[in-house]
Amino acid sequence: MKEKDLPIDLSGHKIYSKNAKKCVLKLLHRYYDDKTTEDLWEKIQLQYCVYLKDEPALAGSKITVSIYDPILIFAWYTVVPDKPPLEDIQQDVYNCFMGSFDLLGRIFDLNRKADNKLAGMIFRRTSDIRKEESRKFPQSFRMGEFDYDKDNGVIRYSFTQCPNAEFAKRHHMEDVLPVMCNCDHLAMQKLHATLIRAGTCCTAACCDYCIAGDRNPIAAEYELEKTDNGLWISVKKEV
Repeated sequence: MKEKDLPIDLSGHKIYSKNAKKCVLKLLHRYYDDKTTEDLWEKIQLQYCVYLKDEPALAGSKITVSIYDPILIFAWYTVVPDKPPLEDIQQDVYNCFMGSFDLLGRIFDLNRKADNKLAGMIFRRTSDIRKEESRKFPQSFRMGEFDYDKDNGVIRYSFTQCPNAEFAKRHHMEDVLPVMCNCDHLAMQKLHATLIRAGTCCTAACCDYCIAGDRNPIAAEYELEKTDNGLWISVKKEV
């Protein structure tokens, strides 16, 4: 079905991006023949539309791909009869959401002071955008405090509300959400950085971010562990 024919109220919602469509079609072709892929894709599109009917209208927010593309991934997982291990599609979902970090990693290195400072400015601006739009769209991302420790090159901020986590909880798909959350770790690794995170909005009071160059001493204090539902969290190494 063509996107223009989908029964979506475009005054309140947006259609998934071309990257998300490409990702889901790639996954379908990996596991199914062409005819089955075509049939399943249409069912996924319709499931996406069904999900949107009960979702808050967030089309007017400034950064929408991180809201609407995950819903297509949830719809894919709901529809496909054979549920592949989510760890097997982790790289595919990363490529969909954050593949641009591969190119950025050829330019930026958060171990370099100038790049680290620029990253701090970018994350601060992103935090400001989220704060501004949360007043107009209270069901969108809600930011906690932002802090940039320029002396030690450490960026800290948090989300106290995430529409992806809220969606997962409403639809009892908490075990699917980590395949999207884990992309943050992979993205920071591309920037020669480490993301230190204790939990997400689905598992804790907030989704916390502590970002430092991967040669920063603080990065060496932590290692990644996988929880039972596949979420990667940072755990302090035993001395």
